[in-house]
Amino acid sequence: MTKATSRFLLLLFILLPGLCLRGFGQGASGQKPLSQMSASARQLIAIKVTGSKRFPEAAIAAATGLQMGATVNDDDFKKAARRLGDLGVFTDIAYTFSYSSAGTKLELHVSDAPNFVPAKFEDFVWFSDAELRKRIQEHAPLFDGDLPLSGRLADEVSDVLQALLVENSIPGHVEYERTGKADAPIEAITYRVTDVLIQVRKIEFTGAPADKVPALEAAAERLPDREYSRSRLNLLVQRQLLPVCYARGYLKAEFGEPQPNVIKQPANETEDGPRNETVVDVTFAVTLGQQYKLKALAWSGNHEFPSDVLQKMVRAEPGQPANTVRLADNLKDIQKLYGSRGYVTAAIKVNAEFDDPAGTVLIHLDVNEGYVYHMGDLEFRGLDNSLMAKLRGAWKIRQGEVYDSTYLSEYLPAAHKLLPANLDWEVTPHVTANVRDKTVDVDIIYSVRAPK
Repeated sequence: MTKATSRFLLLLFILLPGLCLRGFGQGASGQKPLSQMSASARQLIAIKVTGSKRFPEAAIAAATGLQMGATVNDDDFKKAARRLGDLGVFTDIAYTFSYSSAGTKLELHVSDAPNFVPAKFEDFVWFSDAELRKRIQEHAPLFDGDLPLSGRLADEVSDVLQALLVENSIPGHVEYERTGKADAPIEAITYRVTDVLIQVRKIEFTGAPADKVPALEAAAERLPDREYSRSRLNLLVQRQLLPVCYARGYLKAEFGEPQPNVIKQPANETEDGPRNETVVDVTFAVTLGQQYKLKALAWSGNHEFPSDVLQKMVRAEPGQPANTVRLADNLKDIQKLYGSRGYVTAAIKVNAEFDDPAGTVLIHLDVNEGYVYHMGDLEFRGLDNSLMAKLRGAWKIRQGEVYDSTYLSEYLPAAHKLLPANLDWEVTPHVTANVRDKTVDVDIIYSVRAPK
């Protein structure tokens, strides 16, 4: 049977903003519409997909919901295209089909959506990431670990996770949100479980030498509230655990993802704890790497203060383990020194040059002093005129003089003594560096706390 050379338009509409679906069908010249063909001619025998660089053909075919060998018609193809469009993973979907006595073949042409972000699982401690991903892909074939910023795929993932909780008698509810830094693009879609309290009993470490474990365990005790979440544990790594390593010269130390082990499943309230409480132990795999000793500090870019002056402010001895935590604190003191001379935007860029065979590190400290800033406007708020006059008179840096960024911490305690002692004062200072005219405005807001 030969195929018709002419095509007729079946469908042309916009399903979602930016998503266009187009459908074309073909059969033999003068042949009946597909809906009037015999059941054998309407049996789906093939699905071919082109255009996607992100998803495999089999996954897209599975996501249509069409079953090979099933009897199909025009509406089935429209529904399949609509289903793909609803997911949000494609910006354009076109389809054609051909049919003969052997059956019907469907061909899809798609264009991938441009923006995807990772899916993150915040506190699904009862399952491994591999288990979650496998289960999601069984029901949402186009989930590959990332999600589009719009469309139903994120909802489908949530539905699968909720079903997983129900099947395992976990009395929680799945919620998700698009997360990222303030005023920045979305970085991830994060899923979490509500209505279940997940407490960390202890944190353990594998891969670290025995003599280093006590320091890591002591740092791990600083986990706030002992409540489990990946974001909290990642902050623990960045703020507490890695500094333990960096302070000892292990400058390339790494921590694996937290691995929770459920010790107590959620249940009704008992003597052992509150209702719906899950208790976990958490394990981190630690790779300390090589310990580096300091070769030297190399200063550059500094003009206001000579290198020997700055060097004396840094507690770092060549030949000793490179303690970059202490170095960071010392550099803050140096920035304060610059700020006292009006260099309020001074910054120090740190670069490490590693010599692995020698086990040493040369640390380059590039100082960007910036410009000298002068005193701009001084404002007081929340006080009557007489008090403002007293406080203004106590301020020693006059307008136009070089601004000392350390002076405010000296001024505020002295100014507090000028306020009525029978009131509980709250002070909020705002310091603004004006880049254009190189001045600093100081705005100090006073308010009285209400009696408790």
